[in-house]
Amino acid sequence: MRTRSRGLKTWSAFGDLGRRPSDYEILTHGMNHTVGDPPLELGPEVNGNRWLRRHRDAIGLTVADWDEFRDPDALTYGRYVSGQDDQETYVEGLLERYDRDGRDAHLPPATLEFLALALTPGRYLAHGQQMLSAYVQQLALSSYVATCATFQTADQLRRVQLLAYRTVQLQRTFPEAGFGTGERATWQRHPDWQPIREAVERALVEYDWDRALVATQLVVKPVADLLFLAQLSPRLAAAGSTVDALVTENLWRDCRRSRRWTTALAEFIVDADPGNRAVLQGYLDEWVPRGLAMVAAGSRLLATSGQVDPGRIAEETVREWRALLAPAGLALPGVPG
Repeated sequence: MRTRSRGLKTWSAFGDLGRRPSDYEILTHGMNHTVGDPPLELGPEVNGNRWLRRHRDAIGLTVADWDEFRDPDALTYGRYVSGQDDQETYVEGLLERYDRDGRDAHLPPATLEFLALALTPGRYLAHGQQMLSAYVQQLALSSYVATCATFQTADQLRRVQLLAYRTVQLQRTFPEAGFGTGERATWQRHPDWQPIREAVERALVEYDWDRALVATQLVVKPVADLLFLAQLSPRLAAAGSTVDALVTENLWRDCRRSRRWTTALAEFIVDADPGNRAVLQGYLDEWVPRGLAMVAAGSRLLATSGQVDPGRIAEETVREWRALLAPAGLALPGVPG
């Protein structure tokens, strides 16, 4: 009697999974079209293929199968859009109500100065973060990683839009206060914004994907988010700008999701090859001084509200930054605690 051989099943692209893949896996798996040879369906020496071979395929990390990574939130486009629609409904309601009630007109001069220094210039920071996230997405080695970075890029665009919206609201109420016209000079010239701007601009020219990943996901983004969302929100509430406190608190929800997948990816990379920890830590060692300069400068900016010591802001920020790195066995060299 001839034994029948079992043919490939519908989900064979996933290997010997032993189960039906989840909807998240079905919608995300194997969608990266740039992992062939050559990466793009063009001549092997076109600039795009040369760039991917040099800055992605020749990186220092060793991972046998990048498609084994999973987003801990298992986020799909449909779930992302649905969740963000709810968040936007909430924020739009806040902004419309505060605008209708004329709440901005009651803000004292000290609060306006703080908003012009620490809040509205943040749209330049958020735009820089958007470009950084887009680069991490564009060169990602699997669609699982790329999808996480895509949603993060969309989060940053949302942040730019909301900060721009608030800037216009403040400009209408206080046309002589420099809202909408003064932020570029503040971003480019204020001493305490310069270490932050420098970190963003230097990260933008980290072309190797693994170095860009460390600069963006392990330094610039977490530090900037901790300072200008998590730490800024209570400072805004104490200064009397309740709507801005609530908006930044809502934007921090997006960042917590990004922190989850960033931590999971760092752990995945280290688990894939023990040597990868040294690679990541080496890049991190180079970037930690810039991150600490961001912490010091951002803490001084936030302390201008007069409600808290900059040392306390810096201490709390570094503690949360360290917590992001710890699960993968990464550290902040030379930083006490």
